[in-house]
Amino acid sequence: MISTVHYGISDSIRVTLELLFDKYKHELADVDFEKFFARYHHHNDHVWSLYRDGKIEKETLRYVRFERAFADLGKHDSNQFVRSFSDDFMEICPKQPHTLDGAHDLLDFCKSNYQMHIITNGFIEVQGHKMNAAKLNDYFKHMINSEHCGVRKPHAGIFEYAMKVSGASPDESLMIGDDWVADIIGARDFGMDQAFLTTTEDLLSQMQVGEGHDPLRHNYKPTYTISSLNELKKYL
Repeated sequence: MISTVHYGISDSIRVTLELLFDKYKHELADVDFEKFFARYHHHNDHVWSLYRDGKIEKETLRYVRFERAFADLGKHDSNQFVRSFSDDFMEICPKQPHTLDGAHDLLDFCKSNYQMHIITNGFIEVQGHKMNAAKLNDYFKHMINSEHCGVRKPHAGIFEYAMKVSGASPDESLMIGDDWVADIIGARDFGMDQAFLTTTEDLLSQMQVGEGHDPLRHNYKPTYTISSLNELKKYL
């Protein structure tokens, strides 16, 4: 079983941003946190898509998502401030212990029956901090990082690399993920079953509707669609 696992991403991000808004309370006194949080998610999702497609470098990704979110709210701050904010975020966020509801319960359920691995496009220098903070290391045999194999999800090469490292085959593997293109379409095109966790997309759709846009829609039905990790148990 090949799996991506998510670390309570929105909780970790929210807690980190709240800490930073407190640290920079004088500079951000006129910025509405909830509006900023929504705009950050919008731009973060977009720049990660660019990074996935090789159209942006990770150093730019780290910075520009905050720059654009602040600009949307009329705060065109100096490069120095945004850089400091970004650096602090990268220092604090990976050390947050949050996981999605049901993560450890599902992992305990799976650990005696499946071999589990992580496939990630995340930055190699922060993944270890995330795993340690969330107490996830003991569940996974391998972490397959895009920076190790030179290609990113949804490219077939990272799935091929994962099969080689794990000794698994596509027809006996299940990809669990919340990124529609990187996780679900990538696994589908490689011949793997998929379990689409909708938590991140539900949040993004809610924000889009709140801004007067249509919710996200897809024209492909994954093998399984789940709105919480605990739902996956009935399929395993």
